[in-house]
Amino acid sequence: MTTADASANQADKGKAFFERADEVAETGNWDYAIDLYLEGIRREPNNVARGHQKLREVSLKRKFKGGKPVGFVEHLKRRGGRAPIEALVNAEYLLAKDPGNPALMGQVLSAARALDLRETAGWICNIILDTQRQSAKPQRRVLMMLVEAYSYVEDFGLALAACQMAMQQAPGDAQLVEMYNQLSARHTIKAGRYGQEGDFTKSVKDMARQTELIQKDSMVQADSYLEQQIRRARQEYQAAPREVGKINAYVDALLKIEDQAHEQEAINVLRRAHEETGAYQFKMRVGDIRLRQEDHKQRQLVESGDQEAAARHAKERLALEIEEFIERAANYPTDLGIKYELGVRYFRAGNYDEAIGALQKAKADPRRQLQALNYMGLAFARKGWLPEAVQTFEQTLQAELTEDQDKSIRYNLGDVYEQMGKLEQANEQFSKVAQMDFTFKDVRHRVEAVRKKMQDKPTGQP
Repeated sequence: MTTADASANQADKGKAFFERADEVAETGNWDYAIDLYLEGIRREPNNVARGHQKLREVSLKRKFKGGKPVGFVEHLKRRGGRAPIEALVNAEYLLAKDPGNPALMGQVLSAARALDLRETAGWICNIILDTQRQSAKPQRRVLMMLVEAYSYVEDFGLALAACQMAMQQAPGDAQLVEMYNQLSARHTIKAGRYGQEGDFTKSVKDMARQTELIQKDSMVQADSYLEQQIRRARQEYQAAPREVGKINAYVDALLKIEDQAHEQEAINVLRRAHEETGAYQFKMRVGDIRLRQEDHKQRQLVESGDQEAAARHAKERLALEIEEFIERAANYPTDLGIKYELGVRYFRAGNYDEAIGALQKAKADPRRQLQALNYMGLAFARKGWLPEAVQTFEQTLQAELTEDQDKSIRYNLGDVYEQMGKLEQANEQFSKVAQMDFTFKDVRHRVEAVRKKMQDKPTGQP
């Protein structure tokens, strides 16, 4: 069976686990979210977007919050696996708990190749390549592994990039020069489709076009090619500086080179467009770029291990997000999606009054009604308005809910009942959750704790 056939047979088998993992990740329960993503990956091992990438995001957030790698004993238990899929899941589990460990990245790559999961292999290769770019001393051994792995997935553009980095470490190495030439030839063949009958002569004549194709396919597109795109987009923009399509195309081209100079040029173009046309969409794109810059800074702080600086910056970034969404809500007052995003950020910042006000408007959007009500209930609870929290959660339970949504709402309702001292009601809600999913969060411990309180309560006490 080919990889494509296997992927087709596994389609959507991990969907329920991925969706539940997304919900759990929203609560900050990183370890449980990691377990759920891994269960989804076990069922859909080549689902990069919903499985591996999301797992990676959660693992970095966990590290930022102070999450530690697994202990020695657990590390031994998770080494390898009897079946190839077990080896992959175990390797990704260890990497999720220690996301900066290059040796674990290599284990994930080996496991993905053993299962012939080319998309997954390419994904982890990109992460490894990025670590080498950021390293003060890239390792030739790792770079050569990447050259071989990228050749395996037939991404010769990235194989060339890794090979070029290795050549910078060892200038004049004849073996690397020969390897680079071979990769260039293979990349040219793939990009120009020389393998097709009768096309060789035509492709040779159109060598300029072949060069463009080679550069276009590479993830690390050559600066000369990107600069060429920017020059072309700039000329079209200068010919029609108020045309929305030309403005956005020029900004898109600038943002392909991820450095401050090009990002600042994009910001200047957008600000000029906003001043001249008055269209808020251009100012909103400026906000998107600023938030992207802050994301990059946050990742650097997390990866540096400076938890105090990362925590401080996370608060600053959240304040910036709130400022941005307040302005967007003012400019697009009927956009309930913006109000929902603003309400969620108010909640994360502990501004519960403002969160409730925004979410009460956002719940009019059927697509976000349940999420908005859940956050509203949590905000009432954090504020100490426990009866209002109960009523909000009970109102939410009247809607048509999936089992995962029902568990989450009942768990939150049980938590509020326990805070109110209504132990029978808390026990009822926690018990229902446990009957649906005994492994949900810490529900089994909550049931035991509430029942112990009920037993210890003095006779006659209400």
